[in-house]
This record gives sequence, C-alpha cells and structure tokens, in this order.
Amino acid sequence: MAKNSSSGRGMMQLKLCGPRTDPEAPLKMDIALADFLHSHCLPFTLAEDPKMLQMLQVARSLGPNYKPPDRRLIGGKYLDAIHKTSRQQQMTSLLSEARIFGVTVFGDGATIKSVALVNVLAAGVNNPFALLDIADCTNHLAIGGKKDAKYIADIVKPLITQMESELDIHNKRSPGIVDLVFFYGASNVQNAGQILQAFNPRITVGHGAEHVVSLFFSDVYNKVPQFKQLSEFCKKARNIFGSVRHIPKAIFEQHSREHNHGVYLGFIKPSECRMAGEHIALLRLLRLRNALGSTILSKEWKDLRIFNADCALLMNQDFWKLLFVMGRALYAPMRLLRLADQKTPAMDKLYFYVLQTDRMLPKYLQDAEDHTRVFLTKETMSTMIANSTAGLTSGSGDEDDDDIDDDDLFGDNDEAVSSDDDE
Repeated sequence: MAKNSSSGRGMMQLKLCGPRTDPEAPLKMDIALADFLHSHCLPFTLAEDPKMLQMLQVARSLGPNYKPPDRRLIGGKYLDAIHKTSRQQQMTSLLSEARIFGVTVFGDGATIKSVALVNVLAAGVNNPFALLDIADCTNHLAIGGKKDAKYIADIVKPLITQMESELDIHNKRSPGIVDLVFFYGASNVQNAGQILQAFNPRITVGHGAEHVVSLFFSDVYNKVPQFKQLSEFCKKARNIFGSVRHIPKAIFEQHSREHNHGVYLGFIKPSECRMAGEHIALLRLLRLRNALGSTILSKEWKDLRIFNADCALLMNQDFWKLLFVMGRALYAPMRLLRLADQKTPAMDKLYFYVLQTDRMLPKYLQDAEDHTRVFLTKETMSTMIANSTAGLTSGSGDEDDDDIDDDDLFGDNDEAVSSDDDE
C-alpha cells in the first residue's frame, strides 16, 4: 500500500508499507490450535482435517472486528443452512446418471439410547451412501403401533417419491430410477421390501450381504463349540493381561510396545454391535503372540506367580497353530465381510467372493477339525474354561472381570496372591 508523508516544505513523499505482521504469529497460532485440541479432548488429526484447513484459509481475510457466532446461531440458522447445502450436493451426486444406472435404496433398524430408529439410505453410481432420512419411531410406538412391514414401507415410499421428483443437473426429473432395495434378513423389513415391490414393480428386493455374513459369524461363535471355547479363552486372556489388573496390564503393555515399534497394541473386546467382533478379537490375539510370550517369560511376570496354567497354555505352540488354522478357516467369509462394509462400490466382486468362500470353506474347515481333535483334550479344555480370578471367586473366565480392583489381586505391598494353578 502507498502512503503520503508530509515534509516541512509541504512536499508529499510516497512510502511503500504493508500491514503489520507479527513474526511470532505462526508459533502463536500453532500453540492456540494445540491448546484448543488438548483442552477439549479432540483428536489430534483434526489439525490436518480439510475442513479445519479451509476454516483457517477463510480466517486470513477477516478483519479485526470479527466475532464468532454464538451457540444458538450455530445450532439453528447455520445448522439449517449447512444441512440444506449438504443435502443439495448429496442429491446432485446421487441423481447424476441415475436414469441410466438406477438407484439402490437400503435401510436398517437401529436403537440408540433406547430410541427406536429406522435409517434409510440410497446409493448411485456417483454416490455410494446418501442419507435420505433417520425416522424416529417413538411417537408411532407410543400409540401402540409396531415397526411392522407396512410402517417401514410407509417411511420409505415418500422418500422414493421425493427422490424421483428432484431435478437433476439437466433440470429433469427421474421417475422410476429406484430399481433395487436392500434390507437385512428380518421378516418385517423383508416384507416391507415386498410392499415396495408391489408399489413399483421395477424394484427388486435383496438381502444385505453385510448382515448375512454377520449372521454367519454369529452362528459360528454361538453354535460351534470349538470356536466358542476359543472365543471364551480369548476373553479370559484379555481379562488377565489387558483389563483392570494394573500390574499385569502394565507389564504386558511394556512388552507390547517393544514388539510394535513403540505403539501399544492391546486386546479387542468383542461387541454385539460390531459384526464378526469375536472373530476379530481372535485375530488380534494371534497378532499379540510375541508380546504375550515375551511378557510370560519376563522376570517381572514370573515373580507374580499367577495364572500358571493359562500361561503354560499360551506358551504351547500347538495352541497358536490351532488359533491360526481356525482363523484361516474363516478367512474367506471375513474377506467377504470386509468387502461388504468398505466405503467404495464392490458389488461387481461380491459374487466372485461368494464363490471363493464356497470353495475355500470345506478345505480349511477340515484342517481346523483335525487340529481341534488333537489339541482340545479334556485337560486343555478344563484349563481354558477355568476362572481367571487368580484364586478369587468374584468372577469367571466367561465374562470380563472389569470390576476386580488391583488391591483385590495384590496385597498392600504388591505381593501376589497365589492362584489355584500354583499347587
């Protein structure tokens, strides 16, 4: 910017100068951003988020009098504006080329904090997951209604009508673009799909691949004794090495970091809402083999004199061989599940993966049966199902002993309480 400067003779001199800059401004901004993330317990990756970088870019042009909006504006006016813009962008990408390739509608029931919901989404060739609606069923259920097929179909039908009446990038509507509906296998939603099919004969109703594979894993770990026993022992190992027992967990954590480049890698607790959660927990146990072996052989662990039978089982090479072949037996359906829940379209590979699963399952399941027949003897099974309370009676190996305090396991001087296995 050029400025005029007056001299004593009334002459004007032009001077070149720019806005005042603080040489320490970048450092101050870094500290302010770090303090914001730390104070509000936000993920550190937020500093690299594209939306954060966009916000900083916009902030460069702000004047000194700018004041951020209050919580009412953010939760009201601006939330509505962002929702409207996001929905327009979503529908534009969803309807792009929809008259050629069609649109798939899929949905699922959900319960979040005791609130019954129905999620309805759509997928097109240019948008694999567009959210159409999250329907709250509370009022319907409060007057004695049910989440039956008719009710679910009545939720989806207006959304299909609204989607077909939207204008695409060519300013044209797209009637009849919905040609596929996917629901999971429950009878009410499958019957809802049949109602939609009667409403629009072009629609084909199918089962969601992800949910079908998840039910397969659920049946395996609930009905096949060998897989169920391995899963229970995995939970027991987590209770011993990765739960609330402070000293055992601290020793294991140290060795886990040594075997994973300084990063702690712990156990995974199976969850009912995570598909194939018990199988994922077994695969994580297999990955922790070296860390567990190093922990058990350490002087600090041996001085504790606890869980000797469990540790002997974990040091048995045949156990890890069994765990490997059991994991390999379900490798093909696991790949199928990962294919179904990824964020990129993969329907073109689904049929091939199903054929590969049919081919590989008989081969590897037979190998798994041979190993379980040799390893899972009565003595081994009694060790696997014995409780993991180190001589206490306040829990069992079948459940997570997260309520056991460290003071119950060790005395005031951290002296170990001998377990039943020390005799």
